[in-house]
Amino acid sequence: MFDQLFEYLSGFQVLLALLVIMVAYALIGPRYRMWITRRSRVAHIIQMEKRWSSKVLTMIHRRESIAFLGMPFRQYIDVEDAESILRAIREAKDRPIDLIIHSPGGELHSSIQIARALKNHPARTRALIPHYSMSGGTLIALATDEIIMDRDAVIGPIDPQIGDMLRGTFPAPSWIEVAEQKGEKADDATLVISNISKKALELMRIVAEELLKDKFKNKEDLEKIVNNLVSGKMIHCYPISASEAKSLGLNINTDFPDEVHEFMNLYRSAKRSVEYLS
Repeated sequence: MFDQLFEYLSGFQVLLALLVIMVAYALIGPRYRMWITRRSRVAHIIQMEKRWSSKVLTMIHRRESIAFLGMPFRQYIDVEDAESILRAIREAKDRPIDLIIHSPGGELHSSIQIARALKNHPARTRALIPHYSMSGGTLIALATDEIIMDRDAVIGPIDPQIGDMLRGTFPAPSWIEVAEQKGEKADDATLVISNISKKALELMRIVAEELLKDKFKNKEDLEKIVNNLVSGKMIHCYPISASEAKSLGLNINTDFPDEVHEFMNLYRSAKRSVEYLS
């Protein structure tokens, strides 16, 4: 009987040990891989700073396969990003700043904070866009002295997105148009959201003009580009190519540095549906 009990306990201990190892790997493995990857990213940033003689900042919003417990998290521009970038801009002092942006956008007030801080920086600023910088990311790019885009990269309109959890989020101009069409038949919530949309749209126009006024000598040209980006004439996800952005009057450069693409290779996507040999 004791022999059977000993064998049972030994088997149980082995299973328990295996369980502990699996849990430890699930908890520590992703963190360790992220630590190694971050060291590589820091090394690349140091190299870029030496080559460009600037302060290199990155704002990369991407779902990564090495996230905690292997579960990717959706990322966007938020207050934590604003706090970190504002500190970095202050620390740069009179050094030029190169900001690598890869973002779907995010919170309006955070994007405005970052954009204004870049606009007020005393030295040269550049936005480098390897793939896309939409919505709030576009607003931030507009604040820089020069936007450097990969030839296939895109930016997007900056019309505010307004809504709630029940009705969903839609472009501010669309809320205003719907409220006007329904008139007295519109419910109170639609009228309230329409009112907020008008204020958000006016705020975005003011900020866009603030960021771009030094780049356009002709006021009519300034108003034209602001209207194109803010009015809602394009759907919010409309991909504005580098050539189209240049035709709008933005200072776009497509001489994109290879170092940034090498840096982006250090971000492992959570979705692995595309495979190829380098």
